Amino acid sequence: MKAAVKMFTYVKRFYKVSALLFVSAIICVAFIYAKKIYNHADFGKAFGSKALTAEKKLDAMQDHFMLCSKLCKTDTKFMQSIVFPEVMRYSSLKDGIEAESLRTLYVQLGAAYANFSIGLFQMKPTFAEQVEIKSKQLLPDSIYKELQMVYTSTDQQSIRQQRVERLLDEDWQLVYLCAFISICNKNYEHKTFSSPTEKLQWYATVYNAGFNKTETYINNKIKQDNFYLNQDMPGKKFKYAAIASWFYNKAGH
Repeated sequence: MKAAVKMFTYVKRFYKVSALLFVSAIICVAFIYAKKIYNHADFGKAFGSKALTAEKKLDAMQDHFMLCSKLCKTDTKFMQSIVFPEVMRYSSLKDGIEAESLRTLYVQLGAAYANFSIGLFQMKPTFAEQVEIKSKQLLPDSIYKELQMVYTSTDQQSIRQQRVERLLDEDWQLVYLCAFISICNKNYEHKTFSSPTEKLQWYATVYNAGFNKTETYINNKIKQDNFYLNQDMPGKKFKYAAIASWFYNKAGH
């Protein structure tokens, strides 16, 4: 009888362990599958017309991107991919109406009172100011002169007014994007990237998160869901770098 009980206990334990192993295996497979699906997520379908509209807008600017790409020594698709998530989120109506008061505050009082995303590539005045400063500090004179970022006035309010006017212009936003990439090329000239996609994710994250971040911070940010698709920020957040790399690799890079 004792032997039978022992056998029953052994069999019961065996099936319990087997069941746990089976469930663990299912969870593991599901996790791997989910990760694979996410890594190959069809953002085009997920974002619908927003992705298509953004792509058409960037395609329409192809000639301008080609001119700028020569200066920052970067292919046009790489440049476009950095700003693609922002172009998807951009709303000319919202930018025109809600940002007007913020622009006035910024011009009159400075970034401490108003710092906001503006224009097609959703650049902030503080971002533009950092690009201006770092361009002068880091870039060769030949490139800096070509960018023509010097202001004609020394009055800070006048400079802020000109900066806002620049950011409302798509050609000027391209100039700032070109300068940004040139700065990144200089900052990370000794950093080894495993692939163009990894480099893109790095640059896109710096674009989204800002300059002066540590490499640890950037690495962590690449993995985080940190980007709202809608300007009024409801709902799900996405990985900015993942959206940028999806657009880049969609063309077969």
